[in-house]
Amino acid sequence: KGKKTVINGLALPGIVEIYASNWMSQVPDDVLINKLSLPGTGGSFSYNYSRTNPNWYRSQVIDFESQWKLGIRAFEVPSDRPSDSSSSLGGQNVTCNKTSVGLTVNDVLNLLVAKIKANPKETAVLVLTYQPAGSWGNGRNASNYASSLKVWYSSLSEDVRGVLTLYKPGMTVGEAR
Repeated sequence: KGKKTVINGLALPGIVEIYASNWMSQVPDDVLINKLSLPGTGGSFSYNYSRTNPNWYRSQVIDFESQWKLGIRAFEVPSDRPSDSSSSLGGQNVTCNKTSVGLTVNDVLNLLVAKIKANPKETAVLVLTYQPAGSWGNGRNASNYASSLKVWYSSLSEDVRGVLTLYKPGMTVGEAR
């Protein structure tokens, strides 16, 4: 009970990739984002986790490029917070099982920005989640995480911010693009 089920060797038909890789470009501009059921992955970059028991801890086994081609448009990215709330979240390691997967929050953002620039009619959602490192009982401070998120966002270049849109209620796909 409570064990994760791992399914290996599952393959989707090849035709899925052809249509899924640009499905958001087919969604009309006036559709509300909150009316969509966006396909997403939890621990989207956990496929890089290679420490103890990767099959137990990894949520994903396919890389970012493959997830994108399969139509994934919501990417959950867990990280810890900087120790100082006035520091940017961007340099924080993306984690799986409280262990770095070799990417930072900035690395992930750059991957998504490059995809959106290459596919301007597409839209993706970055879901940043707070996963404290160390023991679970110590150091939890979501307020500091939120402060570091604000510092990070305000420090982004105009080039990057020109591709991003902060979600607001009632937002349409066209506004997100």
